[in-house]
Amino acid sequence: MAFRKKTLRTMSPTARKVARLIGEIESVANRLKNLVPDFQRLDLDSQALQNRDKFALMLTDSDLWGLYSALEHCKQDGYTSDNKEWAQGIQDRIEEMRSKYSAQR
Repeated sequence: MAFRKKTLRTMSPTARKVARLIGEIESVANRLKNLVPDFQRLDLDSQALQNRDKFALMLTDSDLWGLYSALEHCKQDGYTSDNKEWAQGIQDRIEEMRSKYSAQR
């Protein structure tokens, strides 16, 4: 808890320094307490990155082409008539993944 200026004036110089240190320690403790959620999120992210290679599904170009073809048939048959923008977005994303895949090979 921060001390008031009036209270600090009535203290001896040594007590004033101790009071200021107490205030500074409390301030640092509060800042650290506010950082805990960020550390939790970063910890989860780092664990996910470590496990990424273990659980990653490797897509091949033929898998992506099959997904693209399936979406194209859905568009032609009218399954995606309500969600044309979504289907087009998925096709664009598949094309982007295919170009990345072919660039890696």
